[in-house]
Amino acid sequence: MIKAHSKLWLEDEQGNYLMGPRTARLLAAIEAHGSLAKAAKATGFSYRAAWNRLRRVEEALGYPLVETTVGGPGGGGSNLSKQGKRLIGRFKQLQSEVEALVNAAFEHFDTTGLAP
Repeated sequence: MIKAHSKLWLEDEQGNYLMGPRTARLLAAIEAHGSLAKAAKATGFSYRAAWNRLRRVEEALGYPLVETTVGGPGGGGSNLSKQGKRLIGRFKQLQSEVEALVNAAFEHFDTTGLAP
């Protein structure tokens, strides 16, 4: 059976890649693990790549996605800001809507008669 898929990503005004599904998973993992280092490991990013991706997206958007705490009893950690939570929620919603559009359009895609 043939299926259609699409990949959604966000770009800045100059067309530079900002984030896609993997970055959304990184953000969700930060919230789940309470740590950028643990989230990076869980999503297959190096710590440096995760940090750079996060900073680039925050810079383009103009607001922080992650709030960090340093040291203290139990150590520091990271959690998503309110804007970060909204961003991944909206990104997931947009992904879902795009997937529904692709599935609806693919219903009309005729593969018969394509073989030689």
